[in-house]
Amino acid sequence: MKKIIQTISIAILAVLSFGCASTDSAASGEAPLWVVNYRSVYPSAEFIAQRGEGANREDAIADADARIARYIQTEVDSHLTSSTNMIVTGAGAEAVASKEISTQNRTEISSTVTLLNVENPVSYFDKANKTWYAMAVINREEAWNRFVPQLEDARTAFNASFSRAQAENEPLVANVYLRNAWESGKLFLEKLEYARIISDQKEAAYKTDRENIAKIPALLLQNNLESTLALAVTGDNGSIISEAVTTTFSELGLTVAKSAPRYTLEVAVNDNETGSADTVYKIYPDVSIHIVGRTGKTVYSYIIKWNEANGKAAGSLDRAERLAFPVLAERIRKELSADFKARMGIK
Repeated sequence: MKKIIQTISIAILAVLSFGCASTDSAASGEAPLWVVNYRSVYPSAEFIAQRGEGANREDAIADADARIARYIQTEVDSHLTSSTNMIVTGAGAEAVASKEISTQNRTEISSTVTLLNVENPVSYFDKANKTWYAMAVINREEAWNRFVPQLEDARTAFNASFSRAQAENEPLVANVYLRNAWESGKLFLEKLEYARIISDQKEAAYKTDRENIAKIPALLLQNNLESTLALAVTGDNGSIISEAVTTTFSELGLTVAKSAPRYTLEVAVNDNETGSADTVYKIYPDVSIHIVGRTGKTVYSYIIKWNEANGKAAGSLDRAERLAFPVLAERIRKELSADFKARMGIK
């Protein structure tokens, strides 16, 4: 679990102060109630509030802003850690290639907190202690109204991929959408944690969305088990080509085996030779790669061809193949993964 806990600098958080009118309280009498017990003036049911202090009013306001930002970041970090642990523990660590869910970088945290509209309604100078005090306050109702469009955008992005995965009958294809849903789901989950800080009651309406995000690792694992590829090779010389293909798909998270119930990985190597046993062979090989489902549906196709830039491959047929096939195998290692991701919509 990767977790980013960063110290938010005063410089970054200076943008949080909107220049709201602050009322300086006279120091002739007792300190205002918010200095003594700010929660009685800004009850947690209605406000997110922090009190800051400093040598002057500006420092006190900056300190209050920094405290409220750190509070929000700490709460988001804590809940994300708890939520992520619960999601991946039951599903198996191998279910998701990238499980890390971490908070935003400091600029984005600052931007998010700014969106919630931090106000600095009051400040006070304590002459006896030569200290300024100030409040940083977020009205929960107003913050929710400001934040909900962002939350809904994240929800829409997640559901676009998750719904397609749910509707897909091919496990191999469904996993493409599930991986995309996991990536957008991590961002959505982070937004939900901000939403929970603002109003846990309103955020409860997104319970089903949280449950759907939590389903993804187990669904990925189940689909992976059903997406094993049975390798069927023709025309290779030894295993020069098939080894490159197998390695590439393994790195993509797919299992390649001798047999599989649902998918066949067909690899056909054609020499396209000229010449005969009595002369020197010249070959212009190509490799076609197809993933075919048990119903005969081709899920993925890729063809790589010899070209002039690859040079010449000539001699006996065996020698020509041993010259040409490693060149094609290297191209497969470089090109197949990118093509599969692009064609299958993997981000």
